[in-house]
Amino acid sequence: MRSSHRRPADLDWLRAGDHVCHFYGTADELGEVLIPYYKAGLESHESCLWIAGDPWGAERARSAMRMAVPDFDQRVAAGQMQIISHDEWYRTWGTWSAAEAVKGMLCWKDQALAKGYRGVRSGGNLSSLYEQSLDAFLNFERLANQAFEDQPIVALCNYCLTKFSGKAVLDAMQCHGFGLSNRRGRWMPVEVWHRNQLTTRVAHAPLLLRASREAELLQIVEELLGVYMLAYPGRLTLGGGRITLLPLPAAKLRRALHELASNALKFGALAVPGGTLAVKWHLAVNGSRRLRIVWTEHGMSQMTIPERVGYGTRTIAGAVENYVRSFDANGMQCTFELRL
Repeated sequence: MRSSHRRPADLDWLRAGDHVCHFYGTADELGEVLIPYYKAGLESHESCLWIAGDPWGAERARSAMRMAVPDFDQRVAAGQMQIISHDEWYRTWGTWSAAEAVKGMLCWKDQALAKGYRGVRSGGNLSSLYEQSLDAFLNFERLANQAFEDQPIVALCNYCLTKFSGKAVLDAMQCHGFGLSNRRGRWMPVEVWHRNQLTTRVAHAPLLLRASREAELLQIVEELLGVYMLAYPGRLTLGGGRITLLPLPAAKLRRALHELASNALKFGALAVPGGTLAVKWHLAVNGSRRLRIVWTEHGMSQMTIPERVGYGTRTIAGAVENYVRSFDANGMQCTFELRL
């Protein structure tokens, strides 16, 4: 099978309190995250629960774990890990309210600590059980996100991108500390950025940008727009040369991109079916070395041109140079520069 040649995710950096929204597209992508996730938990002496379902049922999960962890059966016999089916989980937990389910997780944590475990680790594709009532499931996710903070709990919640897209992806992200997605063959954190946020909030993750370091422009753009690329596949395109930014222009770029993305989601290309967004960049040398960014949105035939300049536009104009915004019958384009 192709999965035997794929590279498993490195998830040793996950820590207590992490409530992660894992987005996957194929069964291979589900397995290459869950197997190392639970292997790390067993090796860290955590009590583990895998709620297994399509496309990774309980038997397949047990077989894969036996291959990854030589003494897996002994650990199961000792009670360190349980692998149960969706149906088994639903018979016990599925009829509980969100608050009751969260309370049950915290009780499991307390019991595990009393037995000498360092904490607990859970995961599974439970979202597939709630496709017709996602709001109810996300209510549980919100409560869990609050309850798990600063607790010896790691939770990895799986969402299939062939079943969830658009607003459902964004809503799921808002109910978790951060997400996990496959970016050019590597499993990387993804998050919804906030106004004036200058670097990722997942400070303990490897290979992420730090505000005090030089940064690759492509990585800056991908980290800021990554959640929208997941939610609206095929509608966002990026293009430009390899450019390294110093911390100050990188911070200004993050601020501008966040405001543009927020506007696109509320009023622009991401607010209408079929709208597209393209971000391109290149170096311009005109007396000084400058980075030129072109942000283009198409497919908004009913777009209303704003009558006044809003806070977001003023924020962008204050962070960059030579900011120009123009509209036509089908969309908008803005260009700006950063001095390098």
